[in-house]
This record gives sequence, structure tokens and C-alpha cells, in this order.
Amino acid sequence: MFKRSVFYFLTLIYIGILYACSPKVNRFEKLLDGVYARPDMLGLHRDSVRVRIQGALPLAYLSKETKIHLYPEYRYGEGSLRLGKLTPFDGEYVLSTIEAKLDETIVFPYLEGMERGELVIKAQIEREGKTYSAPDKTVAKGLNTTPLLARMGQITPDEPIPDLGIYITADFSGINTMETREFLVPFVLGKDQMVSRTLPAALNNLIVRGESGMDIRKVMVTGLVSPENQELADPNLASKRSDVMKNVIQTYSNLRHLTIDPTYRRNDWFDFRLLLGDYEGISAADKEEYYKIILDRLDFESQLRKMRQLKTFSKVSRDIFPKLRGVKVSFILENIRFSDPEIAASVYRLLREGKSLADFTKEHLIYAGHKAPRLHEKETIYQKLPEIYPSELSFNNLGVVYLNQAQRELDVVEKNKRINNSIAMFRQANKIRITSISMHNLGRALIIRGDYFEAYVAISEASALERDETNEFLRFNEGIRGALDIINGDYRLATIRLNRAPENETNLFNKGLAYFLIDDLAPALEAFEQSVQANRDYGYGFYGLAMIAAVTRDKQALFENLAKAVERSEFLKERALRDILFQPYQNESEFLNIFK
Repeated sequence: MFKRSVFYFLTLIYIGILYACSPKVNRFEKLLDGVYARPDMLGLHRDSVRVRIQGALPLAYLSKETKIHLYPEYRYGEGSLRLGKLTPFDGEYVLSTIEAKLDETIVFPYLEGMERGELVIKAQIEREGKTYSAPDKTVAKGLNTTPLLARMGQITPDEPIPDLGIYITADFSGINTMETREFLVPFVLGKDQMVSRTLPAALNNLIVRGESGMDIRKVMVTGLVSPENQELADPNLASKRSDVMKNVIQTYSNLRHLTIDPTYRRNDWFDFRLLLGDYEGISAADKEEYYKIILDRLDFESQLRKMRQLKTFSKVSRDIFPKLRGVKVSFILENIRFSDPEIAASVYRLLREGKSLADFTKEHLIYAGHKAPRLHEKETIYQKLPEIYPSELSFNNLGVVYLNQAQRELDVVEKNKRINNSIAMFRQANKIRITSISMHNLGRALIIRGDYFEAYVAISEASALERDETNEFLRFNEGIRGALDIINGDYRLATIRLNRAPENETNLFNKGLAYFLIDDLAPALEAFEQSVQANRDYGYGFYGLAMIAAVTRDKQALFENLAKAVERSEFLKERALRDILFQPYQNESEFLNIFK
């Protein structure tokens, strides 16, 4: 019994020694009770986070020998960002007659991954030569990055790369090109007889009236048959139809000088494939089944038998096959007001081979750059154009090429180089003559470089250069300006801009976002719904509807719209998992099932 008493006594002494040597956290456990953050859910302001640390330290902890330091830090992921040092009380200089007030504003940069972090205050107390710590206090949880959803041509991994910038165009009415006009003349099922006694109106008008500045150089007729039993019964039906059409066309006196060589296609899927590609009656997966059969090395009859076994064959045959019962008539038209029908290819080829461009005029080169189908071809042509004819057009258009090359560049160093080159070209264009298009393009380049303030200045200048409020370019530019307003935190101004912008899925989403950020949910809901109606494949409208459902606690609408959003965009899927707006629902099975 005595030994047990001694053991308890020694234990108490040991605990007392430890307590005396400890930093005495418990003594200061209420030190930060009166300290708080506004707002308690942090939000973005442009590219940074702004928060006020307010409150008071209790008088009981304040004395002449005491100095209190606060160390705010933002913890996120596996790290933290230290935000400086605050000293709300220093007993050496301040009388401790009242509680110490605290009101400090902290601004720190936004870094990727901060959405799920928390703002923590650490306290250190200096007293009589010793240092103590108080328990950490979390004063804000989560960072709302909703403004970053504003769409301005950003690239996301699973979405088409948007084209940026506007080319300055010229009057190409005098440039010679070859163009094709195609018509289908329907025939009676299984016969070489036209459905109508006269040609389709558009075809007849082209033959009789022609097109201004265009000359008919060639006419081609191609007889077709559909893969239907009545059509396939006569192996010469396609040929007969092309002969009939040749005779009909040759009755027109203005075409008798042309040699028409009739051709035909039978037991061939070429025209069917073209029609199937534009057909919207079945899904892409269903179309793929037809393409696999066509690419299979079977004879035509075997392919047709396999197609007939497909579940969509009845619908496809009903909608597409009738368009194959006839003759395709193709007119090759030449612009007779110029001399070189392949100018773009010719200029690019000569530049690539280092040959002279002596025979080409300024108009040739401008037209060649305009018509060149690939960015590297445009780059080659537009790089040469400023050397020969420096103008705002040549520098601007070269800048647009660089801008779109940057959009498609994966190497960061090369991407930044292309962006900087585009900015230099737009500024050079504006030195020659300031235009709204060059200023707009400069703004777009600055946006993808992340210089939002300079971008806003350039985009605003582009709007100021346009006088007509109904101008289509001005409305388009205002859409970009409104998106920048969102990034800059001017949400109410953004709603004004975006109400002037063209009503496409992107501008409508941005408009809904702006209204959402000023807590005006009715017009936000309407704009998000209109974005969905404009393009149901665009997931952002659904995401906006999910955000509204989250703040109004409509779980059914939240899960329904969020599922549609993440189905359409991998970017939105990843964002939804860290979006602070959805945090209250993220442990619910309906939410988790969306991401399985």
C-alpha cells in the first residue's frame, strides 16, 4: 500500500514538472476566440485572394510584459502559403486597459489547387523572456473560384481548340477561283425517268441566268442508284440515267458548246458515305457500324446484307436511300475576272522553293494568305507580305497566325514565343494604323498570356473605335469584354456587356455566370438554360444550372445537371470534384455516382 502511494506521488510530481516546462498551450486556448475572417469563404479578386482578419484579443491575455504575434497561412494540398506576420499587441508600447483590436487586410496570389484549402491563424506569445503558442484557429474554409469559369477561348484538354483572332480581309471580287456547284436531280424509283418534267429550280436558274462574274467551264453528270432491290434489278440503270441527264442539259443552247462526259456509279458506297456523314438521324456509334461494313473487304451484296441486319437500317434506308435515286449534276464555275485559279497553292509553292514572286501583285499575295488552308502555309505567305507590302493587314494577319499556332503548341517555351510574336505583330499593325480588329486581336493575345489588365485596355479600345452600336464586330467584342469583366470582379458591368453580345452558348453561359456572381439567380437561370438550348453538347450551361441548384439546395436539379455537365467535359468533371459550391453534397451517393 505504501509503495503504491509513493508511486502515485512521484507520478504527480513528474506531471507537474512537464507542465511547468511545457509551452502552456492551455493557458492561451481562448486567445483567438474573438478573431475571425471576412468573408469566411474566400473568393477571387482578379488573380488574387483578398481577406480581412478582424476581431479582438481578450484583455485577460494582455500585460506590459506581453507581445502577441499572429501568423496567418493558407493551407492547401500538402503544403501551405505563409502570409506574413501581424502584431496586434505589444505591451511595451501599448497600455493594456482595453482588449486589442485587430483589422488587417491580406492579399495573396491565387495558386492552382487552393479551392479546398483553409486559412489558419497561428499565434505566438512572448512573455517574460519565454515563448508560448496558442492553438491554431481556422478562420476560413475553401476558396470560391467561380469567376475562373468565364470562357474567353481557353484550351481544355477534351474540347475542340477554338480559333482566336480576326483576319483583316480585302476585296477579292477580282480574284479568279474555281468553284463547284452540285445538284441532285431525283428520278423515279427503279426507272430512268425524272420525278419532275423540269429540272430543280436552283439548277435551272444557274443554267439560264448564271452567276455574276462566273463562267460555266465544265458540266459533269453522274448517274446514281440506291441500294434498293428495284434500283439494283437493272444493272444499267445508273448509266441510263446519266445519258438522260446529258440529253436534258444539252437542250440548253448556252451549254451546247461544252463536252459532257456522263459517268455513273453502281454498287458503290461513295455517295452513301457522304450522306451518312451529314445525317443526324442516328448516333455516331450507329454510324460507325455502317463504316465498318463499308471498309470490310466484302463484295457489295455481302455488305448490303450485313447492313440490313443493323437495327437502324430501316430508318437509314427510309431517309437516305431516296437521295441516291437520281443524277448528280456538277458545274465547275470560273471567276472570269482574274487569271490564276490556284493562287494560294502557287504562292506557297514558290515561297517554299525560294523562287521569285515577280508575277504576283499585292492582291495575289493577300488572297493567297486568305485562302491558304493550313497555318504553316499562311505563316509563310504572311511573313513575305510585310517585306513587299507592309500594311496593317499584313502585320495583323501574321499575328493571327502566330496566335492560333500558340493555341496548338504544347511546348511552353515555344507557345510563349508564339504569343509574344503575335503581340509584336498586332502592335506593329497599330503603329501603321490603329484599327478595332488589331486592338481586339492584341487583347486576345494578352488574354492567353494572362495579362488581363492590359487585355481589358486593348479590348475596350477596340470597342471605342466602333461607332455603330449595332455593329456585329462591336457586339462580338463586347462578349469578350464582358468575360474580362468577370475575371476583374466587375460582375454587374459584365451583365451589361454580355446583354449586348451575340447570343451563342459561350456568351450566354458567361452572362449567366455574371448574374450568378451578383446573386441574381433568376436571370442567371434563364441565361444558363438558353446556353443549353443554343448547344446541348456544351457542358457549361448544365454546369451553371448545377451551381444554381447547389446554392438553392435543389438536390435533384443539382445531380441531374451536374451529370450532364461532366458527361460532356472532362475539365468540368475534374473541377466539380474540387468546387467548393458542391462540397456540402460530395459525400452523398447520388453525387458520387456521377463520377463512377
